[in-house]
Amino acid sequence: MLVNCSPDIAQQIEAYAPLQPRQTRGTPITGMLFTDANIDHLGGLAVLRQAGPHAFQIHSSSVVRSIAAQQPAFAPFLAQPHTWNAISMDEAFLWNGLSLRAFSVPGTTPGYDGRRTVEGAVVAYEAEDKSGDSVLFAPVFSALNERLEAAILRANVAFLDGSFFSDDEMPDEHLSEKTARHLGHQPVDGPGGTLEYVRINHRAKRIIFTHLNNSNPMLDPGSNAAEKIREAGAEIAYDGFEIER
Repeated sequence: MLVNCSPDIAQQIEAYAPLQPRQTRGTPITGMLFTDANIDHLGGLAVLRQAGPHAFQIHSSSVVRSIAAQQPAFAPFLAQPHTWNAISMDEAFLWNGLSLRAFSVPGTTPGYDGRRTVEGAVVAYEAEDKSGDSVLFAPVFSALNERLEAAILRANVAFLDGSFFSDDEMPDEHLSEKTARHLGHQPVDGPGGTLEYVRINHRAKRIIFTHLNNSNPMLDPGSNAAEKIREAGAEIAYDGFEIER
């Protein structure tokens, strides 16, 4: 199952054997969990087959589902043979042998939807197996709140929003006038940044920053930004990153 479906899903499938078809027109992908309606998370649906014998089971908040329904490229996935479930927040559901729980985190709808601040615009997922080990997926959030902090502390592995290292990253690089927070992301560094929280409250077995923008200096392992992450005992995700128990 996929957590979000980015526009490069075809390349991901070609590069990663477990995602490749076992039979003609088949796929081992059973479905997706969507954290939000940003194009970098929904866009891969436009690459996948909209009809045919294979059905995807999709889960998201009702807000994300309603936004997807208004987009011609995504709307076919709300109809048969697919199933798009609008899940209730903080209620556990079972899928593929995991107990999953979604909860709302601070954030907004995408720019193409007006950046509305509504409950369920962005969610995180907690996944727990039968042994009680858990993984937190929170690749997008505009701020840490009590619910998200509690989930980080519970998790064996926590994937956190690493989109921007600093709030002024885009303006400083003359890429955009918009700051990280304007775009709905809490920066990793700086006052009130995620790294400040990690240094003080690092209890998860592993904290991994993901969803890095191409302007992010953390992408360079030799940068001061990457060194700060390592010093805090955290990690930076990369293409092909795998975790084994």
